[in-house]
Amino acid sequence: MGVISSKSKKCAKNALWGVLGFLFAGRRPPELPLDLESVKSVLVVRPDRLGDVILSLPVYESIKLSIPGVHLTALVDKSNAGLLADNPNIDRILQWDRKRPWKTLRALRRKNFDLAFTLNKTFSATASLFTLVSGAACRVGYRQPQNAWMHEIQVAVDKQPRHEIENNLELLKAAGLRKIAQNPELYFNEKEARKISALLAAKNRHPDRPLVLIKPGSRVPEWGWRLDKFQAVTKHLLKTQTAEVFLISGPGEETMTDQFIHGMEPAPVRLPALSIKELALLIQKSDLLVCNHTGIMHLASAVQTPVLAIFKHGEIARWGPYNTTSIILEERNSNSLSTENVVESIDRLLKREENRVEEK
Repeated sequence: MGVISSKSKKCAKNALWGVLGFLFAGRRPPELPLDLESVKSVLVVRPDRLGDVILSLPVYESIKLSIPGVHLTALVDKSNAGLLADNPNIDRILQWDRKRPWKTLRALRRKNFDLAFTLNKTFSATASLFTLVSGAACRVGYRQPQNAWMHEIQVAVDKQPRHEIENNLELLKAAGLRKIAQNPELYFNEKEARKISALLAAKNRHPDRPLVLIKPGSRVPEWGWRLDKFQAVTKHLLKTQTAEVFLISGPGEETMTDQFIHGMEPAPVRLPALSIKELALLIQKSDLLVCNHTGIMHLASAVQTPVLAIFKHGEIARWGPYNTTSIILEERNSNSLSTENVVESIDRLLKREENRVEEK
C-alpha cells in the first residue's frame, strides 16, 4: 500500500504540474545574452535544508559581482534564515514558514523581479511554486520534465559528477553572469564573536591541545556511523590527551547526547544551544570537525576548517567537503569502518594542521 500510495502521489503531482504548464506556459524566451544592465532585482530560491543553503552562498556573491547595484532577495526555509544574516551580498531574506506558506507567497507577489534562479537540480515542487508565483520576468533553472515550461533559461540535467556549488553556479553562467565566486563564505557580527570567545574561555579545559568538535548525530539514523564507535574515538582522544573534545548535538538529539556522555570519564564538553552562525564561528576557531555526512559538515567548508566526514549515503562528488582540508571515509551498507581507521585519519589531519600553522 505504501508503494502504491507513493506512486499515486507522484503521478498526482506530475499531473498538477502538467495542468500548470498548460495554463502558464507560452512565454517567449529572452534573447541571450541577457542585458544585465537592465536587471535591477533578482530572486534566488533555495527553501531546502541547511547544507543546500550553505552551498548556495557563492551564488549571492557572484550575482552582486556580475550585476553591480542589483537588489538581491534570498528565499530560504525559516530555520536557515539566520545563516544569511549579516551577508552584505543579500538585501532581503524571505523566510518560508511551513506553517504559514501564504505569507511567503504574498510577499513574493508584492515584488517585481527581473530575474529569478531556482537552484534545485532535482525537481522541487515547493521551489518551483515560489519561482512561478514570483512573476519574475525571466526565470532560470534546470530542465526537469515537471516544470520544463517554467524556465525561460534552462540548463540540462546531466550525469556529470559535479559539486553542488558548481551545479548552482552553472545556472548563473547560463544567464550570462561572468564574475563567479567559488567559495562559500559566512559573515559574523561582534555579538557572535564575543559569545564564542567567552564560550571558549569558559569551556575549553585544555587550550594547549587541539580542539576537535564531534557531531555523532544524523538526520536519518541509518545514515550515521554507529554511536558506540563515535564514543570509542572520543574516549581515545581524551584519554591519550590528543585533543580537547567538544560534543555537538542538533535539535531533538538531547537524549542521544545524554546516552553518549553517560559514564564517560573524562567526558567531552557538552555545548549549550547555539545558533547556526555561532556554531559556524566555533567551528572556525577549532582545529577539526568530525561528523557524518550532514549539513554541519558544509559549515566547515564555509569557514575553512579541516573536516573528517563519514559517508554512509550520498554522492561524494556532489556533496563532499568543498575546498577545505578533508578526509572522507565511506561505510556503505555495512559496519566495516573501524575506530582505528578514524583515529588514524584524525591524527593525520591534526598533524597536517599543525604543520600548516608552523609554516605561517
